[in-house]
Amino acid sequence: MKRLPRTKGFTLVELLVVIGIIALLISILLPSLNKARETANRVKCASNLRQIGQAILLYANDNHGIYPRTYYSASNPPLVPNVMGWQSELTDPAWNGYAPPPSWCSGYGTAGSGINNVPQCLYLLLNTTDITAAVFTCPSSGAAPDNYGGGSNTSASQSNFSVIQTNLSYSYANPYPDLTASGSGFRLTQGIDPTFAVAADINPGTMGGVNDNVLAVTTTSAASGVQQGNSDNHSKVGQNVLFADGHVEFDNTCLCGENGDNIYTRGGLPHTILNPDGSTSPLVDANQTLIESPFDSTDSVLLPAKDNQ
Repeated sequence: MKRLPRTKGFTLVELLVVIGIIALLISILLPSLNKARETANRVKCASNLRQIGQAILLYANDNHGIYPRTYYSASNPPLVPNVMGWQSELTDPAWNGYAPPPSWCSGYGTAGSGINNVPQCLYLLLNTTDITAAVFTCPSSGAAPDNYGGGSNTSASQSNFSVIQTNLSYSYANPYPDLTASGSGFRLTQGIDPTFAVAADINPGTMGGVNDNVLAVTTTSAASGVQQGNSDNHSKVGQNVLFADGHVEFDNTCLCGENGDNIYTRGGLPHTILNPDGSTSPLVDANQTLIESPFDSTDSVLLPAKDNQ
């Protein structure tokens, strides 16, 4: 009987070498692929913010130059809703530390109602301008566009994002000034300083993640300290920021507002103001806070914070 010739196969050692080479190539290429994906996401995120900026200007053109704002109470300080949609001015004794709010504040505490509701300002754009729900979700954040409850529902079916933590991954300049900010000339309208931060990747807050503490960032912070104040959308590396002149840039620090302002907090850094006679004066608000009215006309306070803490 004629024997067929044997075909020589891989030895175990050769197979392990090939597997090792493939694993090495993957370990080399994977970071590059992830970096390329994140770069693409940043570009898409910046595009989202530009569209939001254009929608804000369209809204302002139709509303006497005023940026989007819903029902406003000039109490001092004004209440501000947290990212879950209920009111959360932590220093206001009326709330007594309730979380979630008790039944007596229904009508003030839902995502679709309440006073001085910052997320609701952005939602206004869905009903008044040609913009889609997908624009309010950063591709790096894991957020999903609002479907307004599904079915035949549209943005007109409600007055705020269905689930703010899921459907909104950007923060907007709090347009509800207290009496101090109003007195200093704070107005969120057309004509504000071009370097004023109007919106950005969502405020990280102080305890939403293992490295979140936006109140800890100072001009002398080391790189690790600066990261505490960066948005979680882009792995704490930085955030896309929309400025009043309509341009968007990626900043590696939250101290990128007007006069080096921390865009996510009230006050906290000394700066100067321009007096009517042309001179300047120092202005300091050392009590930097999170869920609060702006301090003065140069102070961006971008809300909501990711976990409102």
